[in-house]
This record gives sequence, C-alpha cells and structure tokens, in this order.
Amino acid sequence: MNKTTLEQWRCLIAFAHAGTYAKAAEQLFRTPSSVHQSLRQLAERLGVELITVSGKTSQLTAQGQALLRRAERLVNEFADLESLAGGFAAGWEAEIGLAVESIFPAPWLSAILFKFEQQCHAIRLQLHESVLSGTDDLLLRHEVDLAITPRVPPGFTGEPLRAINLVMVAHPEHPLQQFNAGITAQELAAHRQFVIRDEGSQPVSAGWQGSERRWTVSNFNRSLECVKQGLGFGRFPEPLIVDLLAKGDLKILPLREGRSTPVQMFLVFADRDRAGPGVLALAKVIKKACATRQR
Repeated sequence: MNKTTLEQWRCLIAFAHAGTYAKAAEQLFRTPSSVHQSLRQLAERLGVELITVSGKTSQLTAQGQALLRRAERLVNEFADLESLAGGFAAGWEAEIGLAVESIFPAPWLSAILFKFEQQCHAIRLQLHESVLSGTDDLLLRHEVDLAITPRVPPGFTGEPLRAINLVMVAHPEHPLQQFNAGITAQELAAHRQFVIRDEGSQPVSAGWQGSERRWTVSNFNRSLECVKQGLGFGRFPEPLIVDLLAKGDLKILPLREGRSTPVQMFLVFADRDRAGPGVLALAKVIKKACATRQR
C-alpha cells in the first residue's frame, strides 16, 4: 500500500470541521477539486471509506470519524515538532534550569510556570526548590539559568521582584499565645522553634533562631505540619498560611517586636550576557507575575 501524506490528513481534518470541500479548500488555500482528490487518494491508500454522500450532504463515515481523532493528534504533534525545530534554529534552548527559594509562595510559582508553558511549551524545565545557600551553589555551579532568591550571591547582580512577609505563628492553644504583653526573645527561646535546614555547601543563618529547643526540618510544609499540631512555633511566608490564619488553625504570636519581617526577593541570572531567548522569556514572565500579584 502506498504511504499516506501529512497533507492528506490535513485535508481530512479541514473537511471534518468545515463540512464541505469548498470551505475546507478555503482553510487550506487550495481548490475544492484538489481537496476532493486528496481525500479520494487517502481513502484508496487506506482501503477504507472515509466519506459518505447523502443527497447534497457529504460527511465522514464512522471509520473516518475514528481516524480523524488520531489524525488531529498526529498533525498537532507534527506542528509542535516543527515549532521546536524552528525554536532551536532561532537559538531557543532545549532546557532551562530554575532555582526557587522555598519561601516563594507555591501559588505564585504555579501561575508563573503556567504562563511560561503557554509561551514556551516545547522547552524542558528543571525546577530546583532550594534553601538559602543551596541557591547560591546552584548559581555558582551553573546548574540553573535563573534563581528566585532573597540572597544575591557575591559576584552576581539581582533584580528586585517584591517583598514577602514572614510571620511568626503557633497553634492558637500554644502556651506562647497566653502572653497578653509582647513576647520577648527570652520568653520565645524557652519554647521549641522549627527552622528550615540550609542544604548548601556554606550554610547561613536567616532570621531569629534563638531557641535552644530548636528542631530543624527539610522544608516549610514539614515545619508547618508540626506547628499546626502544636509542637512549637515557626516563621512562615504569609501567603503560605493566610488561609490557615483565617480559619483559626494558626495564630500570629504577640511578639514585642518583629511580628512581621519583610524579605526582599530577587531575580538572579547565572549569566545575564549569555542568556538565551527562553531564559529571557521566563525572566519576563517572573517579573510581570510578581509585579501584578495581589496576594
């Protein structure tokens, strides 16, 4: 059997959506007779009746409808293939690495990734969720092209994005919540604090870590679960816990000072001068998302 062609499958799709040879021809910038001929040749090569005629109406047969669904996937995949090859020819990267500091709110990141996927869906993305100096290491080793971080490592420059408020919270029935006057650092130090482990090669301290009963965990979600159970207190990005505060599952500690600590986030390029169009496109999405985000 002779092989079918992609153009013949395009004719089948156009005919199915347009309903007539004339309208399908308009979509394909061809003549109705050439569309008719392509579909006749396709049917002959497949050995399957694709179109049935009833009076003045032509429509796909059941077999034609079944083949149509797969043909649409085939043509769409081919279009993606051509787009990918064209992107490579224009200098677009096959893969991009992005490091995101753990305090960056997950809903914000999801919105960024969704928007970037719409623009550059053919590019693979390596996402690293990092903590403190771990982000520095990824940039220094050039394992990522971009980083969203509260720290700009030496030798790099960062573009300010926006500040994220960190708030100290505990379970509403935690003993610290019984203090009417502002809690002092000495009083805070007598209770268990949950902090996030810095997994970088040169760990740094961030924020108040004065509790002798400190427990160190690997991420904010683990810390949050412990704090929700009343095991201690911790400092979290406000967007992460705003719903828990509203429901009364958590409560902000009545500290004497430092109830809310703004942390400025930056966008850092591993090598701004060598950044490809995909990296620049992702950077633009990140900056726009942070500038317009309400919460």
